[in-house]
Amino acid sequence: MTTSVKTVKAVKAPGAPAPAAAPADAKESLLLRKAADGYAFPALEGVANQFARSLRDLIRALGAPAIQVERAGAEQMSFAEWSTSAAPAIFWRYHAPPLKGPVLLAGSRALLLQLVDIFYGGRGQLAAEREELTDAEDRFAARLGRDIAMQLVAAWRGKLAIEPELDCVTADPAKLAAVRADDELFVQRFTLRGAPFEGRTLLCAYPVAALRGIAGDELLPEIPGNSGGDPAWAGALDKALRDVRMPVRSVLARPEISLVKLLALEVGDIIPLAMPRHVPVTVAGRSFALGSIGEANGNAAIMIEHIEKGPDND
Repeated sequence: MTTSVKTVKAVKAPGAPAPAAAPADAKESLLLRKAADGYAFPALEGVANQFARSLRDLIRALGAPAIQVERAGAEQMSFAEWSTSAAPAIFWRYHAPPLKGPVLLAGSRALLLQLVDIFYGGRGQLAAEREELTDAEDRFAARLGRDIAMQLVAAWRGKLAIEPELDCVTADPAKLAAVRADDELFVQRFTLRGAPFEGRTLLCAYPVAALRGIAGDELLPEIPGNSGGDPAWAGALDKALRDVRMPVRSVLARPEISLVKLLALEVGDIIPLAMPRHVPVTVAGRSFALGSIGEANGNAAIMIEHIEKGPDND
């Protein structure tokens, strides 16, 4: 159904004061507000409301037409606390640019098994709890994760144009290598109401650091002495600078061998490497950070542990 909205032009009464102009930089999509005791994410309230409606519509479309979704107030907890509270669960991880971190979702394993039963013509009855999923259940979990990604896009519409891409489905939270046990998460809880899913839950979690990173992108600091410049030119310059590609390099090992051994090397010989705990990361030839070697999404990766400070400590 399409709703038309008629625009009415306000008429200023004689002698009435002019209405205050709205700030030019006001944004409904504001993701972060600096509170007295930390950070708040006011826009995520609207995201959660829309996501609850989207989840309800998705589950109804899968074969439960009377289901309702109830959302609780958001809370902050560590990744370890979140994964423990969700278990036993199926976990989905999304790479969701421009968010500076993953979006994590945990759903009750029993809920997944019930949805599979309904999908294949059953009534959502849960025969028995199982730790291992069948191939059909694995495929359904991946399909459900991709469908939920579209619901996330709809929930964030009007706030931020995220592009979530499912990159991990697992029953083991230890495989969600993008976050550490003590990383703080902003968690939204969604509870299903109605048979046969009464009380089943879905938990959507955003790393607090990722949300703060996005807010930092939106709220750029003012540059002193630039008030008289052309804002369009400054905006174009800022966008161009953000797209500049910088060479990032890390040296994982620097083995040393004697000249005698070097000259004696043949095809098939092995040079042993001692891998350090932390490796340097340079950008354009300058020291930028220290990181630890690991794995992410099936690829070798470096997790930043420490950012070097520049001469102005910025």
